[in-house]
Amino acid sequence: MPTRWRWALCLVALGVGAFAWRIGYVARLGSSVLGESLSEDAVIYWRWAAYLLNHGFWGKHPFFHAPLYPYVLAPLRAAFGDSVPSILWVQALWGATSVVLLADAARRLTRPAIGMFVGVVAALYETAVFFDGLVLTESLLFFLESLLLWSVVRSDKASPRAAGALVVAGSLIGLLAEGRATSALLLLPAWAFLAYRRGMPTRDQVVRGGALLAGFLMVALPPAFRNHRVSGEWIPFTYNGGFNLYVGNNPAATGNYTVITGTHVQGAAVGTGEDGGNEADGREYLRQAEGVDLGPNASSAHWARKAWRFAMENPGRVARLSARKIGMMWNRREYPQIENVDEFRTVAGPLGLPIVGGFGFIGPLALAGLVFAWRRGQAARFVAGCALVVTLATAPFFVTDRYRHQLIPAALLLAGLPIEEAATTWARNRGRGGGRVAVALMAGALIVNLPAPELSRGKYEWSLAFDLGTRWAERGRDDLAIAEYQRALAMEQGGSLRGLGASERGDLYYNYGNALLRSGRRMDAATWYERAVRVAPDHALAVRARADAYAWVGKSERAESLYAALESKAGGRLLALAGRGRLAASAGRLDVAERLFREVVSANPAEPGAWGDLVRVQIQAHRLSEARATLEEARRAGLPRPELRAHEALLDALGGDVAGAERALADVPREALARDPALAEVVGLTRSLLDRSRR
Repeated sequence: MPTRWRWALCLVALGVGAFAWRIGYVARLGSSVLGESLSEDAVIYWRWAAYLLNHGFWGKHPFFHAPLYPYVLAPLRAAFGDSVPSILWVQALWGATSVVLLADAARRLTRPAIGMFVGVVAALYETAVFFDGLVLTESLLFFLESLLLWSVVRSDKASPRAAGALVVAGSLIGLLAEGRATSALLLLPAWAFLAYRRGMPTRDQVVRGGALLAGFLMVALPPAFRNHRVSGEWIPFTYNGGFNLYVGNNPAATGNYTVITGTHVQGAAVGTGEDGGNEADGREYLRQAEGVDLGPNASSAHWARKAWRFAMENPGRVARLSARKIGMMWNRREYPQIENVDEFRTVAGPLGLPIVGGFGFIGPLALAGLVFAWRRGQAARFVAGCALVVTLATAPFFVTDRYRHQLIPAALLLAGLPIEEAATTWARNRGRGGGRVAVALMAGALIVNLPAPELSRGKYEWSLAFDLGTRWAERGRDDLAIAEYQRALAMEQGGSLRGLGASERGDLYYNYGNALLRSGRRMDAATWYERAVRVAPDHALAVRARADAYAWVGKSERAESLYAALESKAGGRLLALAGRGRLAASAGRLDVAERLFREVVSANPAEPGAWGDLVRVQIQAHRLSEARATLEEARRAGLPRPELRAHEALLDALGGDVAGAERALADVPREALARDPALAEVVGLTRSLLDRSRR
């Protein structure tokens, strides 16, 4: 069999194996408490994609989060099913394709045996499998960067097709920049090592550089023009640069992600569920905490000025922070932001190869590969340039496992170079002359294992208990959630935890109170809401819950005062309106309640609780036809199916349609009732109406 066909069969086997491993992991993940559970940015992306499907792909807001992933996620949901597992299957497929691309690129840079070695490591690299199983942009970026590297290594730069290859490279860099704006800097190594050649006529250099830029602009310009149309501002990619710059350069900065909005809540918890990711942009915090009302670009500039002021006042500290962040990018440790790879390994089982499938193994090889890349041709230099650009572009901001993951494709290819160098040296010199490789590897191992910040074991155990409690609560298992929250509380009260912030404690107390409330322990819940507000006074959700607790016991004036205070918290205005609406409804002021609930859903059409409140107020006012019209409006706005069907059942029961009500109730899952006491109350009322009609 020709060598080419043997290699093709090896790649097929490698791809099938990588896909099978990922699907097996997705299956194990789906059967665990972490399955189909979305957190923070994943929630924003999922809502964003739903908004695009329901309202059109033009959208409404400029991009704070990078748009690439939600704009890919939306058609995937339309084509393959509107569920998390179906998306993870697609990600498993392009994750396996990334493995094949990296293996073939490594073979072209070195030799088939090394290509297969790189492919096996990529197939079972733990964070690659981990991110393929998350609804985050990292899996897609990994695939696109693997495709970019493969296309560069594969292309013949001296051929007449060079301009076409450069257009492709520019387009892929443009796509990467739409997933993370700093990727636009990859144009620098692309120009230096692909478009430019010493001695080439000026005309040819202009043509090749123009081809690279044309490919990039072909992808980058449409989103920029779209941003201008919706905002009136020139936002080439996103407006999160200043925010992220201040996260990495502020008095509390550590090199990792740090909270810069105090105990104010931002992000998915108080988001509108629309497009752009603007719920995480900090502008509401600036309005409430600093008294400035800024547009997108102005808010980014405001954060950037704060970062610059900190840098000017603390130049030595910022320099040390930058050096630390570069070291963290090449350290064996992972730095979680949204999800923790260790938690997923603990709960869902193995992610890949231990040791070999981690950065502690490929990092030293890749650092050694940087040394040998410069004399192995333009393609190898481009790979090294990508690794350096990704590293240096992160240094002004902060380091997380998500950012470091963009380094891995280049690192895997670089890891093959010292192995090739050692094999070549051995063959030529009969085992002598391998000192340079050994020195480079030892230096790489030293750098990768330097002391660096890391999450303490106690903090990890606390975070694990807190997160598992939240996941169990999402599944309606408040008994298990309470047990996990109590484990976290016991660790906190033990006094051994360090670095536990006020916002983290406030989140724990608030979530614990919610679990107690759903378990029927109202007074205990109220106690923990009060503690949450005490440690995190600007936590809008906790303040709202504390106000609701006063409303339960008839202390309307105290509840109203807290709702008034809620107006000054980030994300608190709509929560205050909804709370006041419930107070008005309980007092029989149905017209006032209806106006307040209508104001909430007008500002945030993705708010299911306010839609339900609005429908129930109209039912309470005996306006069933209007309630049905409102429910239809809520359905078009994306009201979740459990809430929709529960209220349809109530309206059917009130209208005497027993069969219709029963069918609707059958579509309300039990876990949804366990999660939402208001929904359970609606279903309970409906069942009592049906019982009366049968008598």
